Amino acid sequence: MIDFGQIHEYNSVMSRRLPPLRSLQAFEAIARKGTVIAAAEELSLTPSALSHRLRRLEEHLGVALFRRSNRRLVLSDAGREYLQYIQSAFDRIERSSDRLSSGTASDTLTVHCAPSFAPGWLLPRMGEFMAENPDIELRIHASPSPVDFFRTDTDVEIRYGHSDWAGLSVVQLMEDRIQPLCAPEVLAQVVELPARERLAAVPLILSERAPIQWAEWFALKNIAPLPITGPRFDRGLLSLQAAELGLGIALESRVFAERSLRQGTLVPVFDASYDMVAAAHTLVYPPAFGEVQKITRFRAWLLRAAGKTEAAFG
Repeated sequence: MIDFGQIHEYNSVMSRRLPPLRSLQAFEAIARKGTVIAAAEELSLTPSALSHRLRRLEEHLGVALFRRSNRRLVLSDAGREYLQYIQSAFDRIERSSDRLSSGTASDTLTVHCAPSFAPGWLLPRMGEFMAENPDIELRIHASPSPVDFFRTDTDVEIRYGHSDWAGLSVVQLMEDRIQPLCAPEVLAQVVELPARERLAAVPLILSERAPIQWAEWFALKNIAPLPITGPRFDRGLLSLQAAELGLGIALESRVFAERSLRQGTLVPVFDASYDMVAAAHTLVYPPAFGEVQKITRFRAWLLRAAGKTEAAFG
């Protein structure tokens, strides 16, 4: 049973065991400058002091960050990977510090989500959030790949699935139920037919990225499979729009179709026993962000909006 609205933290640490900041600065400078001497000059230290800080970091991590070759330091594989995270963290600290010191910091909330979720569910509700929170500026980034919180300015992300994402606070928002949907005039032509005959009489639309495909749905509902004769789309919203236009039956998300279902431009082909739960939409963010006011307000609003969607379909 999904515990909606509860905040779970996966693999988060209660106390931080961080390397010394000076050692991190030494490592980043040496890797960037290419030599201990050049890095020492930048940091106004002696080469021996800088080398000592690097040794402390390597002892702390238990790995060699550089290979010593002919009096040169060459990043090891572990060092190259570590450098990416350290430079990203320093970049974020620098950007945040610049914004604060220049007085340009704002209450912009950056939300990352999937391309279908943004127009399919979030965008139609943004006006409500903006009216309730006029002091928070929303910025939406949409892409199919999970965001890296340590390399971007993202505050929160809305993800799809039931995964326990390591190191992140996870708030379950709402289940995603998949069901066959079509235009009301299409259903009127086949409503008197048995289940399989309804589907056989209308082209079946294929959503290539849908979490549940027709073949799986047929198998789980004990219906002999039928050929897919309708158009194919790589985005769920296009499949829903095609179904609204009477081009066939789409096996798609009830969450994304909620507005069309309420307006009556789409209707379920069958009763709820033919639905399938695919996964859940969840809100995730680093635990350290959890008490930031703009995030707590967005989280509370998002849970209320998701609750309305859940209630709309019983």
